[in-house]
Amino acid sequence: MIAKNNSEDPDTQARAFSAQISEGGLLILQSLIGRQLYRVLAPCLQVAGAHFTAPSFSIHFSDEIGGRWFHKYVNICCEWSETPLTFTDYWDILISCENKPSGINVDSSGAIVAPCTICFYKAKPIKKIELYEFQLSAGQGSDLETVTYDKAIRFEHEGGTAFCIACQVNGPGDATEVHVSEDEATISQFLNGSRSRTCLTAI
Repeated sequence: MIAKNNSEDPDTQARAFSAQISEGGLLILQSLIGRQLYRVLAPCLQVAGAHFTAPSFSIHFSDEIGGRWFHKYVNICCEWSETPLTFTDYWDILISCENKPSGINVDSSGAIVAPCTICFYKAKPIKKIELYEFQLSAGQGSDLETVTYDKAIRFEHEGGTAFCIACQVNGPGDATEVHVSEDEATISQFLNGSRSRTCLTAI
């Protein structure tokens, strides 16, 4: 986990905790620019209207090489933590690119078995990917703690539509799960109180 205590002041004993998506994770996200992403897979889903949560989400994409199709999955999950004094929530979003989806069985032929699927119909290529950072302080004096972490990833298609993957307490599921939606109102709720930290576009 990237989260850490950055405190250097022994008088105030103020504590700062941070978690950002790794450089490797950013490169993986960058590789999705220009691709048409039609579906997200999950091992299970909890649903409240247009708001979905799961232990992990896997973004599927394929490349044709030498007349054969090769399938890859960008797997996104999170690690949830609390600060020791004020029990303030924060998350570390973990991203990897694998040959199989996270938490979903694959049979001997390489076919995935019984995934839950969220489909994005008429999806256009991804134009940009924005990372949103959230910061919160809690406590007073020697108990003051500040958390700063990447809260959400917003994937915008050509034409302006988007879907967003985020970490938070509110909504279906629990704190260890990741959230996804393509509903504008739900995305606004994901991003509430955060700021755009990084915007990835075509190189």
